[in-house]
Parts: sequence; structure tokens; C-alpha cells
Amino acid sequence: MRARLAGEPIKITVDGKVIEAKQGEMIIAAAERGGTYIPRFCWHPRMRPVGMCRMCLVEVKGPRGFALMPACFVPVADGQEVVTDSPKVKKAQDGVLEFLLINHPLDCPVCDRGGECPLQDQTFAFGPGESRFVEEKRHWAKPIPINPLVALDRERCIQCSRCTRFADEVAGDAMIDFIGRADATEVNTFPDRPFDSNFSGNVVQICPVGALTATPYRFKARPWDLDVVESTCTACAVGCRMALQSSSNRLIRHLGVDSDPVNHGWLCDKGRFAYEQTDSPDRLRTPLVRKGGQLVEASWNEAMIAAAEGLHRAGNSIAMLGGSRLANEDAYAWAKLAKGVLRTDNVDCQMGDGLPAELVLGLPRATIDEACAASAVVLLAPDLKEDLPVFYLRLREAAVDGKLTLIEMTPHGTGLSKHADVRLQYRPGEAAAVARALAAERVPEEGAGGVTAAAIGAAAEVLGAAESVVVVVGRASLSESAESIADAAGVLSAAMPDARFLSALRRGNVHGALDMGLAPGILPGRVSLDEGREWFAKAWGQVPAARGLDAAGILA
Repeated sequence: MRARLAGEPIKITVDGKVIEAKQGEMIIAAAERGGTYIPRFCWHPRMRPVGMCRMCLVEVKGPRGFALMPACFVPVADGQEVVTDSPKVKKAQDGVLEFLLINHPLDCPVCDRGGECPLQDQTFAFGPGESRFVEEKRHWAKPIPINPLVALDRERCIQCSRCTRFADEVAGDAMIDFIGRADATEVNTFPDRPFDSNFSGNVVQICPVGALTATPYRFKARPWDLDVVESTCTACAVGCRMALQSSSNRLIRHLGVDSDPVNHGWLCDKGRFAYEQTDSPDRLRTPLVRKGGQLVEASWNEAMIAAAEGLHRAGNSIAMLGGSRLANEDAYAWAKLAKGVLRTDNVDCQMGDGLPAELVLGLPRATIDEACAASAVVLLAPDLKEDLPVFYLRLREAAVDGKLTLIEMTPHGTGLSKHADVRLQYRPGEAAAVARALAAERVPEEGAGGVTAAAIGAAAEVLGAAESVVVVVGRASLSESAESIADAAGVLSAAMPDARFLSALRRGNVHGALDMGLAPGILPGRVSLDEGREWFAKAWGQVPAARGLDAAGILA
């Protein structure tokens, strides 16, 4: 028999239809791509299969004929035959749903999940239509808050373990788990310890019933009353895809959209619940003009005249701060107004929490996918779990699965520290010294920047053997010098010409604003890769000043 090549598709038969599947793929995923939906509760495409709910039982042909097997737990095999609509499969589905509904309360009219509930939908589509259970259902106090944003109704739980697996496998915050045994089994948090996670809202979205609900959304609307628009989260620089849902002209919910290059459907709690600021009473709803020492409401015409008069009085002494949450077109308009009309180069979009614009624009960029697929990743960056949470999830997944080697180069521990293969914990402000030691052919015996020579040697060995390297670069904190990080990034760029860089800027669309020229000395599209490298070389004093880029003040 011919050996199967890696990546070569496998052909299986589902309900008499031949479809192509990927090697290692589960039957449930292959069948869905082929147009056959297999009901499920516990299976989720972004988590490991566990085969707990048994709703996905199908008939799979083996040496002794067809047998019921969980489609979410059985991988495809060449020539495999699968039947999803036989009487035996239908009876199994009826039995599973009848069992799940034994203790499940029939409170769909008041459940926030009503109208978008997989249990509700699958009961109609695959259920028996009636129950033989006449005894008293179990009862618990409802709901209980497992943190300020998420409420738990244990009576509705079908014990699919989606929430516990997400907390453990994806987020790495195993603060919710099963407790009790037999009919007393329930999902709960540890005693006196809330579900304190940056990603707790995701368990609400992936829960297939109404056991976990979002406190800000409770009893606000029904799904059929919602207007939905897909957009991009602006809570940080990751740019997660999400669905904005509104009712009566008011935002009431954000849901993650499964975008493969970015967020895989996950959102951090900051991005998921940030919509509450939209209707905050502290937001400006009309222009204000200062009169008699007090800010009073004014018309747009009056406010524009007052602003124009103020700019005229200021003359050339004008600075402009552009918001990093602006769209590219807005940032370009502000940059053009400042530099082309007001004739000032005193503009900024980073508010001092980022890196020199020449560094950000001049480094060869990497994407999130490229970072997660690299052989080695150097974290010269802040705590991603706090500042870029969903990027943290992506890197953590790759590190846990052994797909990349993680080198952490920070002045303090971060959320990824326990997953790092090599840790270079340097003294604050001495990142450049560690980078120079990494780039040097001989490592000083005493190490550099407070990092031992052994650790630097281990990191250098990893980088030397890596086929592809991505450096995540950003300031560890506001107290960390931007010049030190810029110098370190330049050293690494020169030492590893093929390495790519992913800037860990904290705020919204900083990259877009910089690309549009909303920074001193920068015009839209001005800084090329060659100019950026010249700037780095000038900063180290290796070549004369780079043309048109005054770095002396930046690295003074």
C-alpha cells in the first residue's frame, strides 16, 4: 500500500456521499465541511474533544460492522463509512436529549439564552417530543454570581464542560470546575474565590444553554429583536473581530466573531463589555464652550468658531493629540490638518506609551499568525495577558502545543512566564545590554543586564537553531525607557536580518495612525524599511546620520 503523504486529503463516505477530509480531523468537523450537520453540545472547534455529551453519536463501520461512536472523538480514516441519519442514531439522539432534559428547567421564556439556545434548537430538531420523567427536578439557588460580570444558573447546566475546558485549556485560568458527584455534580468556582479571569465573558458565549449568562445583558433583549453589525474591537491594538448587537438604538452586547488570522472567536472582558461606556452619562453629548470660567453647552457652529479663534491666537504654538482609536481616514485628515494647514509638527497618537514612530514603521512587520507559526518568539514586550489579552491567548496556545519556543526578555514576570523556554529577566532599563550580549559571538562570563551568561547562551542557541524568528517588541511599562527598547530592537534586527517584528502597542489603531503620519517627522508612507534600518544604525553610531530622520533627540 502506498504511504500517505503529509497533508494529503482523506476520502470518507458520510450518508452515501464521498467527501474529502484532512488528516487527523474529527468526523464531526469533516462532515460539517461536507454539508452534513451532526448535533453536538460539548464539541467546540477551538478546544480539544472530550466526547462527554454523546449527542454526536453516529454509526461508523468497523471490522464488525456499524457501531455507534462519538463523531467528535473519532478521527477520520481513509475509506471510512459514516451514517448520521439511521434509526439507531435517531434513537440515540432521542435518548441523550431526554436524559439532558430530566433536570433541565423549562424556563425558556425567561432565559436569556432563549431563541439562540442549541439545546432548545436540537430538542426541536432531534428530540423525542415528550419526557417519561415525572419526578421532582433538582433545585439550586439561582443565579449565583461567579464574578461581577457572569452569573451561573446550575439547574440549567448540562455538564458539557465547555466552560471548564476553556478556562483551563485556552485561558490558563482554571478557576471554574466540576464539584460534587453523581446527581449532585455541578459547575462552580472554588470556595471564596471568584472566576477572576480576563476572559470570563467567553464562557457565556460558548455555553450551549443558559447556565452562564452575562450580568450586563440579563433581561435586556431577545435575539430576534437585535440589530447586528460586524466590526473591530478598539479596546487594544489586537483588533479582534466582533459582532455589535443593539436594540432600540442602544448597544447592549458584543460577541466574538471567529476570525482565523486574529482572535479565533475569543474576546477579553475589556473588549466584550466596553460597550457600556457608549451610553455613559459622563460622555460629551454636545459641544461645550468656556464662558465666564465655566463650560456651557453650545451649538456646533459656535464651538467651531471658538476653536478657530483659539487656533488663530495660538499662531505656531500648536500641538495636536490624535486618538489611536481613529480610523485610518480620520487619522490622515488630522495629520493633514496639523501639518498642511496649521503648519505644526507637534503631533502624537501614542500619548507617550509607545515606541518611536521610526522604529514601529521601519521594522519588518509580522502578523499574529506569523508569530504563532514561528520557530521561536522573543518577548521584548509588556505583559500581553494584561495589555493585549487575545494575542496572549494565541501565543499561549502555540507555546502549550509545542509549536514554538518562547524566549521571554522582560524586567518582571508576565502571564507567559510559566510557558517560556528561556527567561531573560533583566534589570529595568538594560534591555539593550542583554540584546547586545545575545548578538555577540562571546557571552561575558558575568552575563549582562542582570541576566546570567548561562541563560543568555541558552537563548542564543535557540535563536541560532530557529528557522524563523519573530520579536514581539514593546515597553514593559510606562517607567521603561522607550529608547532602551528601541535600541534593543535595533540590535536584534541587525543580528537577525531575517527576523520579523510585531510591535506590542497598547492602544487601538496606533499602527494605522502612524502609517497616516500622525507622529513628528513622519508623513503618510514616508518611512521605508531601508530608512528604518538606517535610523537604527545611526542610533548605534555605526553610520552617519540617516537622511531626514533626527534620532539624536530620541536617543539622547
